[in-house]
Amino acid sequence: MAEGSLKGFLLNPEQINTAMGATDMTVTKNHVAMSDDSTTMTPRECLAIDGAAQAQVYAGSGFMAVRDQTLQEGDNFAHYAEQAVVLFPSAKQARAFFSASAQQWPACHHYTHVQSQSEWTVGAISHTNDTLSTIATQQNPKPPGWACGRALAVRNNVIVDVNTCSADPKNSALDIANQIAAKVPH
Repeated sequence: MAEGSLKGFLLNPEQINTAMGATDMTVTKNHVAMSDDSTTMTPRECLAIDGAAQAQVYAGSGFMAVRDQTLQEGDNFAHYAEQAVVLFPSAKQARAFFSASAQQWPACHHYTHVQSQSEWTVGAISHTNDTLSTIATQQNPKPPGWACGRALAVRNNVIVDVNTCSADPKNSALDIANQIAAKVPH
């Protein structure tokens, strides 16, 4: 897999709308570098659950490139999605990162966002067909509530990393991750 093919794996806004039950998702950012939100939450080992394509999560993994896109519906963030594809030099290295994540994710049960002091509870971690998924739910949010779905998949030498947030994200992160993963040649 070459770096030039990464962007083509990402879903378009219409596909994100369908997966999230939204109607007007628009792209707000395109990144070719990872974010570092490690100072905004505690404990830091929950960073992998909190967001997709985090620099501190991938540090030392040997990844070569990332294409990361965020989308949202409206200024009030009724729906939010981040989809990322991360290229590794080999399928073996991508699988090693996935295996490490499969060990790390279940260790996170509860975390706090430092700026807002919002507290989050992490649901059960599913590990099926080379894909991890979970939902983290904000405690005591404003109605109608807020939760974020997370999914991480490995295909060939690519990691698919997805975060979806809404009042009820259901399986949207997993659905998006599976659609992206299906585009990655074996």
